[in-house]
Amino acid sequence: MKQLAIVLSLGLPILAGATESDQWFQRHAEGWFWYIDPPVEEETGEAADEVPAPAAPTPLDPKAELKAFQEKLENAQALAVMQPTRENVTAYLYLQKEAMDRSQAFAERWQRVVWTTPALDHTLVRPTSPKAVIAYYDTRNEERKVKLQQLAQSHGLFYFFRESCPYCERFSPILKSFAKRHGFHVTAITLDGEASPGFPQPRRDNGTARRLGVRTVPALYLVQPRTRTVQPVSFGLLGPSELEQRLLALIPGETL
Repeated sequence: MKQLAIVLSLGLPILAGATESDQWFQRHAEGWFWYIDPPVEEETGEAADEVPAPAAPTPLDPKAELKAFQEKLENAQALAVMQPTRENVTAYLYLQKEAMDRSQAFAERWQRVVWTTPALDHTLVRPTSPKAVIAYYDTRNEERKVKLQQLAQSHGLFYFFRESCPYCERFSPILKSFAKRHGFHVTAITLDGEASPGFPQPRRDNGTARRLGVRTVPALYLVQPRTRTVQPVSFGLLGPSELEQRLLALIPGETL
């Protein structure tokens, strides 16, 4: 018993001085899951160098690219002209073909965009196909006829002429027919006291020609009786379509 007491007395200091990890067998609750990862040591060294982010691609400058290609093409052409070797001429022709291919691709894309975008298709306003052209002019002529008839309801025409004027002689029947077709009232004013074909009973000038500055005949003016507004329409011999266009041009907001 004395020997056992000595052994126990010697063993207790050892157990008392043991660390927590040395006493794992005393922690019965852990069972077989006794392994514990060692504490993570803080890094004391310098952080690893970061991988630099890739540089952003240089934005495309179409204007500069086109200019560079044009200069390349011009230089190749100059070289082929000044030194017409097979190599130089071939190099220039390849560049010329590339330019034509690019132009063709642009033209085709342009046409497709126009075809599929009504707001950009001018042929919808001024058609080019034969049937569409006929329909366009039929519609336009009918619209113009209505506008001229509306204009004739509020306006009249002053017509200055001389019987001795050959241009007046040809213009008088044209004006007479035009006025009848659209409903315009024409006040024919003779500057020499004589009549003109289509206007057998004209009025003599009472100084109106001088006030308006009429120096060339035949002369035609558009008159608004209510406001006493007078606008020059034409001087000299005109055809019906030209006369129609001149009058329409005087309508505010009208496009020809």
